[in-house]
Amino acid sequence: MLTTEQQNVFDWLNDKLQVPVFAEAYKGALDLLDEKPPGYITFVAHTGRDIMNLLARTITGTEGGLVEYRMHVNKLQAKWQPEWGGQGLTTSDNAQVGHLIPYDICQIIKDLIADHETGQKRENMADILFFRTFLDYDDKDRIPQNFLKEWKAAKKWFLAHAHLRPRRFAADAPSEVTRHFQALDGLLYVAASSEFERIRGIHEILEETNG
Repeated sequence: MLTTEQQNVFDWLNDKLQVPVFAEAYKGALDLLDEKPPGYITFVAHTGRDIMNLLARTITGTEGGLVEYRMHVNKLQAKWQPEWGGQGLTTSDNAQVGHLIPYDICQIIKDLIADHETGQKRENMADILFFRTFLDYDDKDRIPQNFLKEWKAAKKWFLAHAHLRPRRFAADAPSEVTRHFQALDGLLYVAASSEFERIRGIHEILEETNG
């Protein structure tokens, strides 16, 4: 059973934003947090991660995507020669002495670094994009730091728990997944509210986190 606030978020996702897949996943995560069936922590973390990563991108049509590290390394592996690394490399007078690497190999490495930097910028933009799109913070410097701190903490936790690992979760995982999803839920509710309620909600969250 959804609370009034949660129903507002569900309706906002489903009807106003017209992203029913997000609405259903959101409702499913809340049901799992309430019922706590086996494996629920992973499923809730996965939903939280995808909402944080994809909702604003989907609504704004912003390009996302992961860096194709495997593609870059495959290209490098196909042309890499054993004598370019490992045995035979020595240092003399603090200078590296070894083999010159051909230009095309340097270009592959350069492309890898460039894609990595672009990926980092996209990741940072994904955090800002939610606040810009749904909470009217056009200037990233105006976003309250405690908002960003809670957002990044939740995202980091979800990322670490969204996939199966050959180990047990920490003893506090049940309380942590609830805490982080509630933090996300609070921001979603503020985003789903009218302008007046949104401003009031922002002030209430600020008072709670500062208090």
